[in-house]
Amino acid sequence: MRYLFKLLTPIFILLLVSLSLLLLKERNIFDTRGLVHIDPMPKTWELIRDKKYADADSYLSYFMQFDYVKNNPKAVELSNALKEKRDSYEYKKEKFIQGVIEGKSDEDIGKMSAIASDFLVIGDIRDLIIEGNNYVNDKKVDKVVVALSTLGLVATISTVYTFGTTSTAKSSLSILKYGTKVNKIPNWLNKAIIKEAKVSKETKSLNNIQKILEPIYTLYQRLGLKQTLNLLKETKNLDELRGVVKLSKRFGKNSSPLIQLIGTKSIKEINSLSKSNIQPKTILYASSYGDKGLVALKRLGETKFLLRTSKTVYKGNLDSIFEKLLKYIPTSILFAITFLGLFYYIYKFSALLTTKYLKSQSSLGIG
Repeated sequence: MRYLFKLLTPIFILLLVSLSLLLLKERNIFDTRGLVHIDPMPKTWELIRDKKYADADSYLSYFMQFDYVKNNPKAVELSNALKEKRDSYEYKKEKFIQGVIEGKSDEDIGKMSAIASDFLVIGDIRDLIIEGNNYVNDKKVDKVVVALSTLGLVATISTVYTFGTTSTAKSSLSILKYGTKVNKIPNWLNKAIIKEAKVSKETKSLNNIQKILEPIYTLYQRLGLKQTLNLLKETKNLDELRGVVKLSKRFGKNSSPLIQLIGTKSIKEINSLSKSNIQPKTILYASSYGDKGLVALKRLGETKFLLRTSKTVYKGNLDSIFEKLLKYIPTSILFAITFLGLFYYIYKFSALLTTKYLKSQSSLGIG
């Protein structure tokens, strides 16, 4: 028994050290212990206090697809209350009138009424007159509105359109003008609009601005006005706009909340993950941990990521046992086991060399 114990001890220590090294290696790839789900409730209440009911509903709805939120009774109650508020007749009527009178609204029905009033050529003429009066009276002139109104007139009278139809071009321009009024158009796009409007006015054509109008109209068809403007606001250049269009094809209505959570810097990351055949629902789930979730997903792969972030452990599943050890054993303990194990083998190896050296000396009659 004593001999067996001596034989098994180094084997057991070897296994323990090997396991510790393996756990340390996996943890070095990405330590999922630092991942924490985003709690959507605080921001939702903040939006409600600011009376941004549409934004609050959209934000909370994104998280309602995940179990940790949809199983929260308070989240479900708040979600239902928001939808009830937005579906009420009085609220919809108020937003519709707001869109017609103010030319802007935070609700889809108000946005549609605002764009409908702007879609007609009279809206472009009206805005040009308003901005003309501002110029005459030494008031601030909105150059972007002037540029878009000019492009709107070109789209109406020209026979050469960006996509072949006046309505398509006008739709994109109306979206941009609405976005300008609600401060949803980024600086890079404002500069591009002003620049291209001058060319279109001279050529009586919208061909030169097709590269900008086309992706905007594609986003509008897929996602609607609200998400199109939210995504536009987040972009910093034309390449990012094109990246958002690719992303919208895969994630649909989840595109805007996804980008707002992890930022445009992760657009290429998301598109590369999509090309790796990772399921969209897994990418969305990873985003519930913020941008760190996407980093973890990329480094670990879909299977490992889901296993490490799941609370379910199946009996007899060695992978699950490994993930449990990886999750709960402190790094300091793993380093201690590794150090002590290596020290044990160095000690045994030194003792073995010493014994052999003494035997060799004894056989030579030395000492």
